[in-house]
Amino acid sequence: MAPENGPSASLQPDPSVPNLLNLRPGGRPNSWLLDVTKELAGATGTLHGGCGLAAVAVAMEATNDRPVSFISGQFLSRAPVGSTVAIDVERLIVGNQITQTAATCTHEDVVVLRASAGLGGRELGVDRSWLTAPIVPPPDECPPRGPVSETGYSFTDQANIRLAGQEPGKRTVRYWARLPERLASTAPGLIALADLLPSGMRVSLDSAFRGSSLDHTVRIASLVSSEWVLMNIESATIRNSIGHGTIELYAQTGELLAIGSQSFALSKLTGDLDR
Repeated sequence: MAPENGPSASLQPDPSVPNLLNLRPGGRPNSWLLDVTKELAGATGTLHGGCGLAAVAVAMEATNDRPVSFISGQFLSRAPVGSTVAIDVERLIVGNQITQTAATCTHEDVVVLRASAGLGGRELGVDRSWLTAPIVPPPDECPPRGPVSETGYSFTDQANIRLAGQEPGKRTVRYWARLPERLASTAPGLIALADLLPSGMRVSLDSAFRGSSLDHTVRIASLVSSEWVLMNIESATIRNSIGHGTIELYAQTGELLAIGSQSFALSKLTGDLDR
């Protein structure tokens, strides 16, 4: 049964997650604080959208004492490195097995991110997956992807990302990714890594560009522990300079871990493909 509303300090995130997110209880019930460090930054020195949504997932799980099944976020503004983002979680519907919840993330009274999620579920003995992992070389046979940020340090730069298959102009791009302490295969790790979809879209478009994520949805399929996670990115379309695509994330042993989708606004083409 989900806990009653009360001070969020009485609930704590998974102890392995703060190593990535540094999330801490806020001063209000069901509120949390996220310090935007360079480890959580995107290429432009602001909060990486996937890391922000991952932090929301951790806050929701701690507040509701149930695991995230799916989470969807809408990105509205940026939070620079050195700032603190407040995450306020609201329980919408608390059922016997499933909780529907929402969260608002703010920085200096500006909304950075809104999110909604479903948590929980039940065991009926019917769990299965119809998606299968593509056949690619193992991580140690794949070349590393170079730095991508303007500062030389960001979430994607600290993640060990290997090129598992890409051809400029083609829709499918595949990466292996590893985070410390097998965090890549945890729910927050998967949510953060799924935000690499725009990186794959650059390859599919065969052009470097600047822009920002508009939304980000991740659905958790399983949590098989895996040192490396295989990302299969499929760019679908670009219309009015807004790109849409999907992503599948797999364990090294082939199990489907998560699926995701994203819309991304391109603001400027910046030249030849740079990675």
